[in-house]
Formats: sequence, structure tokens, C-alpha cells
Amino acid sequence: MLDQVSKMNQLQALFLHSIELGKLSHAYLFLGSDQRAAQTLVALIAGKILREDPQNDVFQNGNLVKIDLLPEKKTLSVEQMRSLRDIFAERSDDPQIAVIMHADQMTDSAANSILKFIEEPYDNQFIFLLGTHFSQILPTILSRVQLIKIPQASDYEINQQLLNQGIQADEAIFVSKISRSIEQAKDLLTDGFAINLKRAIDQWLDAILLNDEKAFAFVQTDLLPFVDNADHQAIFVLALSAELEMRLEMSCDLTRAMVFDTWLAIAQRSKFNVSWQLILESFTLEALRIMDGTKELSNK
Repeated sequence: MLDQVSKMNQLQALFLHSIELGKLSHAYLFLGSDQRAAQTLVALIAGKILREDPQNDVFQNGNLVKIDLLPEKKTLSVEQMRSLRDIFAERSDDPQIAVIMHADQMTDSAANSILKFIEEPYDNQFIFLLGTHFSQILPTILSRVQLIKIPQASDYEINQQLLNQGIQADEAIFVSKISRSIEQAKDLLTDGFAINLKRAIDQWLDAILLNDEKAFAFVQTDLLPFVDNADHQAIFVLALSAELEMRLEMSCDLTRAMVFDTWLAIAQRSKFNVSWQLILESFTLEALRIMDGTKELSNK
């Protein structure tokens, strides 16, 4: 079975060949959890189309427009899409490329505003959309693009690469479970983020499983710094799920299974605009109730 690197190399070769033959489609959606790999592929394709020097950052090329989430925003707005549409409204002698990051986080209005642009660009215009969640892409968008699935590195591949780089076995296992690529794994190990996260979660879960109500205060004092942005929040969900799963495998009992199920249910709230302090405190409260065997915590 081919690993992620081999699959990405095949994709790169396929696109480069299509460009040479002049058979590149005008609109693609690159879908997958490893968005860094997707962006690397898009950069390669765009560089070839624009005849950019490989040493340069193609995203700085004046004929490429990149749309991304604005600071503190969770969706791409209709205003951003209209701005993009206006830029590409006039024909150009040079190739033009639009790159839309987080295409699965467009509002319906934003997506609908570029349908005609995606369907009927000029001959030398190309639109590349990148996203993670297939279900969040409007069917009207999907019907107008070629879908490219970005291969994801397996836990085993990431774990083996980390071990080869001298990372301790337990740390490599943990990081491989919360990473979608070796590049992301390396980032999480930078400045000790992943290891500090593991230690904080371990201490928190130890307190919960010992039915220690100090676990409740631990949320605000030690956990909140690890959920300070959307990327860290997604990592935290994977990290806590991985730790709970590993503890359940080590000691498969009903209470631990109930705690795990409780986290999976409460983690669903993270998809909405809910306070992360509330999410973590709610889980702590419910988990302590499970460990205590009662419906209510004591008021000690």
C-alpha cells in the first residue's frame, strides 16, 4: 500500500502532466484533513501555471488572489467572494488563479455569489478551493468543480517517522494520534506544545478518575491556554479523545467507558459557538458525577 508521500507524488505528477498537455480543468476542490499538503500541491500547480520561479512564494504573485478567513472570523463572507469575483471580472492576457482557503466555511450567500464565476471563468482563469469537510460544501459548488481527495498520513506513518527522529515512544504515539501529517506533528512538538498538552490532560484525568473535585478548578488554571484558538481546540478534542481511549484500553471498566462516552457527547458542542470553559467544566462535572456514582456533587 502506498504511503501519503507516494500518493502525493502521484498527484503532483498527474497535475503537472495535465498542465503540459493543456488539459487542466478550470475549477478544483482539494478536500482532506491535511490542508498543509493540499496547499503545497496547489502552490506547485499554481507555480507551474504562472511560470513562477520555484524558489519564490507563488502566493505573492500578482496574478494569484488568495482568500482566507479574516482574523476572529469563522466563515468566509459574501463581501470577500464579491471582491474576488470583481477582480476576475475582466479578461487578462496572463493566467489568473483564485485560491479559496476554508471553502467549507463559506456562508451560503458567499458560496452562491460565486457560482457563475466558478462555472464560467475566462479561458486562462483557474479556481482552486481547499476544504476539510465534504458535508459542508454546497452541492451547487460540488457540481461545478473537480474533486481531489488529499491523502492523509496514517497514525502508523507519523509514529514511525517520529520514532526515527528520536522522539520517545509514548510521546510519538500521542502526537501521531492528534496529527494529520508529519509536518503538523513537528509543529505540535515545537516549543513543547504537544507534550505540555499531554501532561495537562493526564493530570486533569488523574484527578477526575480519583474523584477529586480539584479537577474542576484545574480547567481554568491549566487547560484554557490550550484551547485559545480554533486550531488548538480541534487538537484538544483529538488529544482528550486519544487519552481517554488509551486509558480505556489499559483498564476497560464501565465507569471509564461512561466517562469516554460523556466526553464524546459533550465534544459535539465544540462545533457551535459555545464557551470552551463551559465545555470543559461541563465534562468535568459529569465525569465526577460518574466517578462518584451520584447525580449531584457534594457541596464540600
